[in-house]
Amino acid sequence: MNMSFPGITKTRYIYRIIILLTLFWSAPAAYAQEIKVQCTDEPLNHILITLRDNYNIMLSFDDRQLSRYRLSVDRSFSSVPQAFDYLFRGLPLTYELSDGVYIIYAAKPKEKTKNYIIAGRILDKTNLETLPFSGILINNTGLISDAKGFFSYTTTNDSIFKIKISYLGYYILDTILPPGTNYSFKLIPSVIALEEILVQGLAVNRSIQISSSPGITKLNHKVAYYLPGNGDNSVFNLLRLQPGIMAAGDQSSDLMIWGSYEGQSQIIFDGYTLYGMKNFNDNISAINPFMAKDIKVMKGGYSAEYGERVGGIVDITGIDGNRLSPSVQLCINKMTLNGLLSLPFRKKSSLILAYRQTYYDLYDPIEFTRSGSGRGRQSTGVDFDITPEYRFRDINLKYSGSSKKSNYYISLFGGKDHFTYFFNDVRRERSITLDHNEGNFQLGGAAFYGFTWKQKNTSNVTFSYSKLQTDREHLEETVTTMAPWNDHNLYEKYDAVISEVNGRADNYLNLSEKHMVSAGPGMIYYYTTVHENTYPDTVFGHDKQMIVPYFYAQDKITLFEKLTLKPGIRADYHKRSQNVFIQPRFSVVYRIGNYFSMNSAAGLYNQFTAKNMIMDQSGNYKYIWELCDDKNIPVLKSGHFTLGLSFNKNNFTASAEGYMKSAGGITRYLQSSDRLIRYEGKGKTRGLDFFAKKEFKNQTLWISYTLSKTEEYFTYFGTEAYRPALQDQRHEVKFAGLAKIKSFHFSANYVYGSGLPDPNKLPDTVDYAHPYSRLDASVIYKFSIKKLHLDAGISVLNVLNKQNIKYSNLTYIPTDENTSVSVYAEALPITFTLFLHVYF
Repeated sequence: MNMSFPGITKTRYIYRIIILLTLFWSAPAAYAQEIKVQCTDEPLNHILITLRDNYNIMLSFDDRQLSRYRLSVDRSFSSVPQAFDYLFRGLPLTYELSDGVYIIYAAKPKEKTKNYIIAGRILDKTNLETLPFSGILINNTGLISDAKGFFSYTTTNDSIFKIKISYLGYYILDTILPPGTNYSFKLIPSVIALEEILVQGLAVNRSIQISSSPGITKLNHKVAYYLPGNGDNSVFNLLRLQPGIMAAGDQSSDLMIWGSYEGQSQIIFDGYTLYGMKNFNDNISAINPFMAKDIKVMKGGYSAEYGERVGGIVDITGIDGNRLSPSVQLCINKMTLNGLLSLPFRKKSSLILAYRQTYYDLYDPIEFTRSGSGRGRQSTGVDFDITPEYRFRDINLKYSGSSKKSNYYISLFGGKDHFTYFFNDVRRERSITLDHNEGNFQLGGAAFYGFTWKQKNTSNVTFSYSKLQTDREHLEETVTTMAPWNDHNLYEKYDAVISEVNGRADNYLNLSEKHMVSAGPGMIYYYTTVHENTYPDTVFGHDKQMIVPYFYAQDKITLFEKLTLKPGIRADYHKRSQNVFIQPRFSVVYRIGNYFSMNSAAGLYNQFTAKNMIMDQSGNYKYIWELCDDKNIPVLKSGHFTLGLSFNKNNFTASAEGYMKSAGGITRYLQSSDRLIRYEGKGKTRGLDFFAKKEFKNQTLWISYTLSKTEEYFTYFGTEAYRPALQDQRHEVKFAGLAKIKSFHFSANYVYGSGLPDPNKLPDTVDYAHPYSRLDASVIYKFSIKKLHLDAGISVLNVLNKQNIKYSNLTYIPTDENTSVSVYAEALPITFTLFLHVYF
């Protein structure tokens, strides 16, 4: 018979559970017992032995190693690990618990992250000329070299660098290199001594590069040489064929970029501002084409390192000279003589001297020709055409050099011109006299020093000076013999100077392979003086000066190899008003695959000098440079926004870019019968640029189109509605083509603009009566005799002989109370130019 005792079994079972629970709860309590450490300047091994004996802790350590460390401690801990963490902090020791034993041993030193750096300078292989702002692709990361061709790249991922370097007009360099900080990357030009060369297996980056960055275009100055012209204005001939830069009006002394007003865009050469001279029909520009090396066009939305303008910026870097051998260039045409001499010094530096001059009266002046009968003030035609006299000369002097970690230059410029015409028409009922004289004198200079530090960062210090002096005399006289109307008599004598001194320090920090920062302070000193004597009015004059300290910071962050963000900020301190003008900037680039990229930019911009218009009662206008004191003359302000898409594949480039700009603080003067009345206005621009370019073996073709609308508002309009601005043009189309057949180079370009409004009728009437149409063509023949290279060329400008009105050359002279006679200083009729270029 089986008998069971369930009660006893259950009791034992409960008893066992109680014992287990007691052990489970008591174990943490034992583990969490208070650990007290008290010692003064005692070796660590002794401290641990005391803990072992007092708290039954099982330890394993190197007694000799721990005896090196002496501690003073007086505190309690809730656990052994907490005590060890405190005792071992700051010491190269660590521990682990294994089978109830604390094993203490030396911690392995943390491996330092190793940086791999590659840095160097990009040069022309034929003459060691530095190549600024070169495009660089390193391990699929893009960057740009600085103004002296230097770049640096840091990575922790790879010690082998796959490098591709491109520069307009040069063969692309593709190589693989180990780390190093003193490389010289020598690119081969596609044209040497103005002769095209072929390098098997290498591609060439040729004429125009639409940057993936918003609003930026890079131009190959060597291509400009082959465009129609006389050679003295090749830089601006190339600029005027780009989308967004107005060609109508044949501007070269001032550029109209994306609807900007006169004086709102800036031309920088070697770090100093070129204010521009008269350049009557713009066959001669303020920049000697022999001196130009790199042309960077920023139409809007540019980064924080650029400031003091609300329009566009053209930044031109001058050549450094041939450091391998002496070289000479001479060019003579029917208008000017141009020469350049370059002398090397020990292959480390060079001296350049360039000089241009008109060698006889440039335009072969005549008295005048009558275009038709006097048609009165509202006529859209011209009553008289006159051809002025024009004389010009300028000189460039530059010394530059470099060492392993630094580079430097001093660049100086001086230019002078004189423009005059005389008109006299005598009739039975009245006589009209017009006498105009204008002279401009411009100085510019910059001193630059740049150096590399910590192998990957660079700093540049630049001091620059610019000055433009204008002297003008203008006489208008109408004497009536058969009418009761009072005679018209106006005499103006005008002398003005604008100058600036700018000092700045630019620092470029390479923080990582995906992160770069540039920042720097600077200060600009402006000075203007104006003295004007107007008869029968009063004498006017002033001298003003202003200091504007500034600071900028520009960041560049690359994410996922496809997305680039560039936030930036600029701050200008306006001492006159004691206001700080904060100007945030931001741009983004996103690469879609290998061929497409999208970009956008937005920013605020301020300008503290203004080229303000003075318009008289007859509709004539002129400009005067003034300082913006933010009281009588408001500080100019503008907002930019751009959005673009570009495509590049197999030597075909296409882009579309939309833009919106606002402008505020615009000052304009209206001349009444006895005084000047000042008005403040604002403007806005909307536009769209299209560009397409195809490069073949020996041909290059491109087309550009700009659709834009620029409007303005001033209180004198009599209505709150915006009206077209003087620079408003709805459509502008441009074609250009270059071809090479053996030793002959052919080129042609055509520009059509829908026309500008007649300023004489604004704002009451909007009249786009004069569309712009200009066709130019040229052919160049090249031949060589040993080391002597000769080019002979002929250009025909304005082939169709269109009379493209340039309103700044049009003067209205009152003949009675209701009508006036228009006298036009003809800008550019059909013109044949011959030139001979010698290079050795």
